[in-house]
Amino acid sequence: MERLLDEAISRRGTNCAKYDEMDEKYGRDVLHCGVADMDFRAPEPIREACEKVVEHGIFGYTNLPSCYPGVVGEWIRREYGCEVEDEWILFSPRINIGLNMAVETFTKPGDKIIVHMPAYPALTEAVEKHNRILLESPLKWDGVRWNMNFSELEAQMDRSVKMMILCNPQNPTGRVWGAEELKVVERFCIQYDLLLLSDEIHADIVRAGKKFNSVLSLSEQMKKRMVVYQSITKTFNIPGIIFSNMIIPDREMRQTMKVTVDREGFHNPNVFAAAVIEPAYRECGVWKRELNTYLDENFRYLAGYLKEKMPLFELRAPEGTFLAWISYERTGLKEEEMCSFFLKEAKVSVYEGSHFGEQGRGYIRFNAAVSRGMLKEILGRIERAYCKVLK
Repeated sequence: MERLLDEAISRRGTNCAKYDEMDEKYGRDVLHCGVADMDFRAPEPIREACEKVVEHGIFGYTNLPSCYPGVVGEWIRREYGCEVEDEWILFSPRINIGLNMAVETFTKPGDKIIVHMPAYPALTEAVEKHNRILLESPLKWDGVRWNMNFSELEAQMDRSVKMMILCNPQNPTGRVWGAEELKVVERFCIQYDLLLLSDEIHADIVRAGKKFNSVLSLSEQMKKRMVVYQSITKTFNIPGIIFSNMIIPDREMRQTMKVTVDREGFHNPNVFAAAVIEPAYRECGVWKRELNTYLDENFRYLAGYLKEKMPLFELRAPEGTFLAWISYERTGLKEEEMCSFFLKEAKVSVYEGSHFGEQGRGYIRFNAAVSRGMLKEILGRIERAYCKVLK
């Protein structure tokens, strides 16, 4: 497995968002570490399922397989220890689509929605695109980990606040929320009568010694006010196979969401998504665990390299996701200067922190889900620029 993950695979010339789109923006001489997908081939059972579709040669309208809710429920029970009923599970093409549908369905223009910042832009855009008001709740760094700050948030609460959007593991910081922290979220939502949307797309990608906790583990009372979004597209590096799950335990909320899904016309999955559902959920658990082991090693290498050779960069080590959140505060450079450092001097593209809101300034997000050889090449480029500009 490690040999397969070490394989260097060119993705250029494949209409790839991570490479071809970024080449157009920055040039082909730049190595790209921004877009959040991995450079690893999908597990063999998934590839074989796609090959069968191609061999069949017909790509007509496709329904979800009858096993769909069952295999999703099996995975959630096995991997996260949560019980779900088949009828709770609805198909959504992408989590971003599901988030937008929930904001539109369960709130009205002018309502306030809480998002912890810095945040993946799709979360904040789901608020603002629908003329809802974004209530930013900045995460606090305590020197060890990022924390939610409910005491500051409480001072801003009023009757116009209707919803909280949680990201777990959090993107971009990589924080994996603990069971007790989720109970605090629960108490807060119940106290202020908030609906909770939980984006759990990175649930399967956690560092050694960390445990993912889903909001599906919370009380029956809380289950009456939640929509949970999960997908194996990050897990198995198949985001191009457009597929995700909306899990809605409350019957009334679920029926209301079904009306929205019907109005938007999101009925049929991608033909490849339908084909890979069963093998992905039932045959690829070992691949997932070996992937996490490989990523653990990548992050150990990255942390050691920065500490030894580029100490002005501080990795605020993620507990989950394959994304590194790196502070450059010690360099004294402003974001515009740091952008020039990476693109012009290092020939490496990353996501600047402000991409995730003003609270992200002073950071970059770096995708570490690459082969070890590519990681070394990227860090070598950055180090040469570091020695030239910052040392």
